[in-house]
Amino acid sequence: MISTKVLGAYAAIGTLEPTAQATWYRQLAQEWNIRTFEIPLLANTPLAPELIEAFADISASLVVTLVAQWAGSGQTKPAYGLASPQESARQAALLDVISVLQQATTLIDQGITIRTIAVHTGQHLGSPIAHAIAFNQSLSALKDIMITALPDTALSVEITDSLPLDHPIAFPAAKKASLDLDALTQTLGAVNNTTPHYPVSLIVNWGRLLINGDVPLAIVRQIIASEIPLAGVILSGAAATPDGFADGHNSHLDPTSGFTATDAQSCADVLNACSDSVFFGMKCSTKKGDDQLAAAEFLKAQAELLQ
Repeated sequence: MISTKVLGAYAAIGTLEPTAQATWYRQLAQEWNIRTFEIPLLANTPLAPELIEAFADISASLVVTLVAQWAGSGQTKPAYGLASPQESARQAALLDVISVLQQATTLIDQGITIRTIAVHTGQHLGSPIAHAIAFNQSLSALKDIMITALPDTALSVEITDSLPLDHPIAFPAAKKASLDLDALTQTLGAVNNTTPHYPVSLIVNWGRLLINGDVPLAIVRQIIASEIPLAGVILSGAAATPDGFADGHNSHLDPTSGFTATDAQSCADVLNACSDSVFFGMKCSTKKGDDQLAAAEFLKAQAELLQ
C-alpha cells in the first residue's frame, strides 16, 4: 500500500537560486502537506545551506537519487559506474557514493530524514555478466557501510533506460543503464541473500521505462510479483523525439509525454493493492513540447495529482 507521497520538485525548480527553491519547499509543505522529496546529491558538493534549513524546518524526508551523478560523470568517463567492469572506474563511482552517504549522515544530524539512497548501474561497457558481478560487489560494499552508518535508510536501485549502444538517442538522454530488469532482479536477489534483513529494493522511474519502450505498469506489477522489494514509483513522462522517447521528465500536461493522469491513477491503484509499504511520487520538469511553462503551474498540477 502507499505509505508516502514523494515529489521531485527539483526537476521544476532546480535552476532557481537556493533561496527561491527553499521558499517553494516550505510552500509545498504548508499548502499541500508534502514533506517527502526526491532530490539529487552530488559527490563532494554539499547541499545549499538554504535548502538544509528549509528541509529541517519542515521536518522533511528525502529520497536521494544519484542518477544525476552518473549522468554527469558518465559524459566524460563512459566507464564510470557501480557496475563497471573496469575496477578503477567502479572504485571511483563507489567513492563518490560514499561521499554522498557522508553528506546524508550530516543531514540526519540536522534533523532531516534520509528515507532512501537510490543508485544505478552506469553505462554499457562489457558483457551483462561482467556488469552484474561488478554491481554485486558495489552493492555489497554499500550495504556493509549503510547497515552501520545509515541503519534507517534504505538502499535502492533505480531502473533506468537501457537501450542498446547503437540507438540514435545519445547518452544521457537514453542508454544510462548496463543491466535490464531481469539482470537487476537476479543481481539484487544474490546480494539480498547475504543480508536478508537489509534488502536492496527497486525504484521505478515511469518515464525512463517509456524510453525503453516498456509498458511501465506491467513492469511495476512484475516487480511486485518478484522476490525483490519495490521501494516506490516516481511518475513522469518523457520527451518525444523522432527516434522515440528521451529523458525529459515531461508531465501529464504535455500531451506528447506518453504519461497521463489516468496512468497515475492506475499506478496508485496497483500500489495500494500490494502488501508492501511503498512510496508514490512524481518528478516532472516544466517542459511542454518545445515550450516551458511556469514552475508554479507544474508544481500545483503534480501536488494535486499526488493527492
